Amino acid sequence: MVFDPILQIKYIFIFSIFFILSIIICHYHKIKHHYLRVLTFLVFLIFILNPQIDKKNAQHHKDIVIVVSDMTQSIIETGKAKEVETIRKDLSSQLKEIGNIEQINIKLKNNRKIEQYKVKEIETSLFKELNNVINGLNIERLSGIIIITDGQIHDLHNYNKLLSKTPIHYILVGNKNEKDRILKTTNIPKYAVLGKKYEISVNITDNIEKKDLKTDFYLNEQLFDTKYLSPNKSYKIPLPTLSIGKNILEIRTEETNIEISKLNNYQTYEIEGIQDKLKVMLISGEPNMGLRNLRNILNSDPNIELLHFTILRPPTKRDLTPVKELSLIPFPTQELFAADISKFNLIIFDQYGLQGILPPKYLDNISKFVVSGGALLDIVGKKHLTKDSLINSPIKQILPTIPLENLSNKSFKPELTKVGKRHPITNKLKDNYKEKPWGEWTNYTRSQLTSGKVLLNYENDPLLVVDNVGKGRVVQMLSSDSWIWQKSLDNKGPLIELIRNIIQWLLKNPKLDENFISLNKENNLIKIKLNSISSGDIYAKIVTPSKKSLKFKLKDTGNGIFEGEFKSLERGKFQMIWQDKTKYFIINDMNNKEVEEITSTDYKIKSYVEKNNTFTKNFNILWNDQSTPKVLRIYNNKILGGKNWIGVIEKNVPKISENSKQKLFNWYTIFMFLVFLIFLSWYKEGRN
Repeated sequence: MVFDPILQIKYIFIFSIFFILSIIICHYHKIKHHYLRVLTFLVFLIFILNPQIDKKNAQHHKDIVIVVSDMTQSIIETGKAKEVETIRKDLSSQLKEIGNIEQINIKLKNNRKIEQYKVKEIETSLFKELNNVINGLNIERLSGIIIITDGQIHDLHNYNKLLSKTPIHYILVGNKNEKDRILKTTNIPKYAVLGKKYEISVNITDNIEKKDLKTDFYLNEQLFDTKYLSPNKSYKIPLPTLSIGKNILEIRTEETNIEISKLNNYQTYEIEGIQDKLKVMLISGEPNMGLRNLRNILNSDPNIELLHFTILRPPTKRDLTPVKELSLIPFPTQELFAADISKFNLIIFDQYGLQGILPPKYLDNISKFVVSGGALLDIVGKKHLTKDSLINSPIKQILPTIPLENLSNKSFKPELTKVGKRHPITNKLKDNYKEKPWGEWTNYTRSQLTSGKVLLNYENDPLLVVDNVGKGRVVQMLSSDSWIWQKSLDNKGPLIELIRNIIQWLLKNPKLDENFISLNKENNLIKIKLNSISSGDIYAKIVTPSKKSLKFKLKDTGNGIFEGEFKSLERGKFQMIWQDKTKYFIINDMNNKEVEEITSTDYKIKSYVEKNNTFTKNFNILWNDQSTPKVLRIYNNKILGGKNWIGVIEKNVPKISENSKQKLFNWYTIFMFLVFLIFLSWYKEGRN
């Protein structure tokens, strides 16, 4: 009952005092029938206070049961997904039959995202997902949680203490005695410095047999070692010499027909071979305005070790000047161009002329250095049109142009060729200078192209030419005036970016390779980006690790970038074939617990329960041996389940559906009765 007064409390208090005083006076003077005043006062209070009945129609919420279906990689790869789905459907039907239950179904998957050189750990984060769901629920309504899994749960430590009063049932799929052989590797470097020795750790876990297992080791598809390894022991295996750029390491151990999965019998890795210091030799023929810029760009890269010589006197020159007065030293041609040339990665000639300084045999050594895998950058100057030009030396055989007779001294703006707009050296240069056009150069040597690709030109005259020679690379810049892009506010251009890209391409940075592949994988979708100077869409073929062939299209997005995607759940070494090219790339879920731990087990759950008994008395574990367990409603959490049944607690959490008020008395009747009492009291007391 509630009161809804028709007057403010202060007025009710005043009237009450008046009535009480009048009753006291009547009693003091022994006036008969004063009881009528008491009755009148009580009826007045009832009238003023306006009592009402508060009606509440109580109903109950439905109990909540959460069903978690484990559909992670360890389930899918071992063919248990169908069993999980069958159990889920059976449970859903049973819960509907029980009635007054709200089902929440969670399908647990591995959200795999793998980017170039970035691999996230792949695992079953069941309780993390479960916590996200229960945070939005009334925990008092939670009647039970049923988890259908293989037992490979990797975040039991995320168990929420709020669930300590909720039955948690694990229904394990698969069987208790599954056989498997697992190859595990550690200490695999993502980057490896050339010349440094590396050892990888290899361990084989095997519950099948105890014999030594044949294990093969491949580097770039070449077998470099075979070992017979005892199971459950750790071995150190030295890596052979790597090459610059991408190296593919494969490790395979022998397979059996009785193991549940062969996915974990091999491992594939991509190791980037790098040099601790890339040695660059810069030889300038004379001091010039662009030399400082070139030196600054080279020295700004901490990975480059620069050796610079400006040769002003031939080694055979003799004069009578005392040695102590000489400011220059003789050029160490023998050491640099015979004995130590192979120690360098790049040789740069900046406006260099022969002048009899370097003998032909040393220049021939430079040609051989490039053909065998080295790199050469030739920035030509005025001497390129004289008898002292490198074109009149053994270097001619690796240069991509032949100079013509005249030198152009007019101002002009370099232009990107069709190839230049798509080549990784120059394809992004325009993007950084959209608002302001490139400035002018003032000279270039007119030349005839004999090989290679032209990236910059002017009126069909080549300005920047790149070429692959044997195993090496050559770049020729046919102007000595690119430096003016840095010296004038009105004459800007991407000089620093251009020179850096040229040098990195010559040093074989894989990201500037014409056929560089970058990839992004999310779940079973693999997205590929490809650098290519080709135009138009590319149709490619993918050969998966299981030797399946998939065809897909790479769409030309402009600027030499092609994008495409295909679907695959496989991991390991993929082969991509397009046009006349072949590339290998690795999809490897490193730290993938879903592959390393793939057998069904109750060990993890039981061991956690034993260690954390305070909060896990509500855990119940059943193997799905024959049929789906029966679901029964229980009324406490002392007995959660039996051999072939599981329980969900009846909660019956009340909810308020209606709230209404009804007056206890009719106000009109009370008012008339009150008037009657007043007159009756007056009448009775008046007669006295």
